[in-house]
Amino acid sequence: MSAAAEASALPLAVVLPLAAAVVAPLVGRVSGRAAMVAAVTGLAASTGVLAWVAPTVLSGHTLVHYLGGWDPTDGRALGIGFAADPFGMVFALIASGVGLVVVLYALSELGDLAGRELGNFACLFLLLDAGLIGVALTADLFNLFVWFEVSALASYALTAFFLERPLALEAAFKMLVLTTLASFAVFIGTALLYQSQGALNLAQLQRSLQGPVSPAVVVALGLLVAGYATKAGLVPFHTWLPDAHTAAPGPVSALFSGLMVNLGIVACGRLAFLLVDRSDIPLLGLLTALGLVSALVGALMALYQDDLKRLLAFDTVSQVGILAVALGSGTRAGLGGATYHLANHALFKSLLFLCAGAVVHTVGVERLSNMGGLARRKPALATAFVVGIAAIAGVPPFNGYFSLVLVHEGVREANGGVLVLVLLGVEVLTVAALARAAWLAFFRRRDEPYEDEQPLVPGMVAGLVGLGALCVGFGLAAGPLVSEVAAPAAAGLLDGAAYAAAVLGPGGGRLDVPDLHPHFWAASELVPTAAAVTLGLLLARAVVRRREPQPITALRGLHNGSVNDYAAYTVGGLLLVVIHLALG
Repeated sequence: MSAAAEASALPLAVVLPLAAAVVAPLVGRVSGRAAMVAAVTGLAASTGVLAWVAPTVLSGHTLVHYLGGWDPTDGRALGIGFAADPFGMVFALIASGVGLVVVLYALSELGDLAGRELGNFACLFLLLDAGLIGVALTADLFNLFVWFEVSALASYALTAFFLERPLALEAAFKMLVLTTLASFAVFIGTALLYQSQGALNLAQLQRSLQGPVSPAVVVALGLLVAGYATKAGLVPFHTWLPDAHTAAPGPVSALFSGLMVNLGIVACGRLAFLLVDRSDIPLLGLLTALGLVSALVGALMALYQDDLKRLLAFDTVSQVGILAVALGSGTRAGLGGATYHLANHALFKSLLFLCAGAVVHTVGVERLSNMGGLARRKPALATAFVVGIAAIAGVPPFNGYFSLVLVHEGVREANGGVLVLVLLGVEVLTVAALARAAWLAFFRRRDEPYEDEQPLVPGMVAGLVGLGALCVGFGLAAGPLVSEVAAPAAAGLLDGAAYAAAVLGPGGGRLDVPDLHPHFWAASELVPTAAAVTLGLLLARAVVRRREPQPITALRGLHNGSVNDYAAYTVGGLLLVVIHLALG
């Protein structure tokens, strides 16, 4: 099969879930199960298309297809293009594959809904996932904004899906206000770049921005970074995230936290390495600073949370911060680690949110203070939760350890050992927060029964087992995954000129992919990891017994639920980002 034939299949990866989104509410009027079958079929077909072209892309090729045959002429593009490079292909595969597992889980958890409601849920779920796949594959800055909006509109409705819950409506309203500010920033930034450069194609912009840039371009880049950082949930743009994740149904929270926030990281990666890639615009330093603050704030806010899903939401802020720091390193190891951690985060965070959703579904309790004894009552659920904790804590041989080793290596190469120590401190806080949650929910003694306890149905167990197995499998297969997946993605990000040549030239192009050689089993990596996990467990024991310290209480006070304050944080952060880039 020729590369052109494979490239022509790229739009199907988005079209198939969009078609299923149309079909699901129609067949849902007849049968809720038929709606979910349509959703599963659409995502399975999309995953199949991506898996078919993935070997070609991950071998170093960039596949390009312009809709309607509007190919570039003399290095200028007018048509709408799809371009699959290794970095985008990883996110597209994860979005479709994990989305497939999550929608299978949702079939079981929400199976008691009426057919019409299940059809509507499936439609929104598919729209959001199609938007994420579109973000991964688009070669156009404006269409990056379009797919951003598709996913955003679906996310509002999914957050408020259970209209009888005031908390859901309030969370959806906050999400609407704050991400609309982000959308406005992205739209204006895109318009400024088009006005200045006369192009929207990412590859064409990559070439035109190599010379001196005007102040309008710097402002545009600041607006774009702030807008996509809001979607990623980076501090101070993160305030919509905890409320939305807490209010949404369990499978939706898994989709939000495991996949949707990664949209912002993917977009920031495109901006930093395709559009900018310049020493005089300090975008990498900005990503590092935002990432460090996010990692610390998220981990501290998770430490004393009583609501399990809110705890996991703040931990998502922390993990996204680690991804931003990895991107900010600008090194091959750091970018490889960012790519691998992007995939791993989708797996272990989706697993943890599905566990939280299963707890709420089976025992009807959301707060850790009201839980206990679930390890004896729900051993499969407890096992899945512990696997998720071990993965996110970086315990070998689970997947999180291997991506964190790459991240630490890249950060050490770019910034020295001090930032690595900060990241290890974040790991200590993460282990403490999640170990405390595991103790309170699963392992402490509870003698009285829950009021309305339900069993885990087979579909829910299958979803938990599937994601848990992937967390183990991505760890055991870390060597080939790093060399065959993470290394090509890092090479593609670092070689923006090759991406531009592939997208604007005939027949795509090929990358030179040097191998990554991380020292996974070196004592310099194993000893700090063991120390961080041990200290985290000791800290968890202390946190269970002591009241929240005043600094964390003050930090919690900033998260007061006021949409006015949250909007002020977002606008203030936007101004700081633009000023930072302008001052250089």
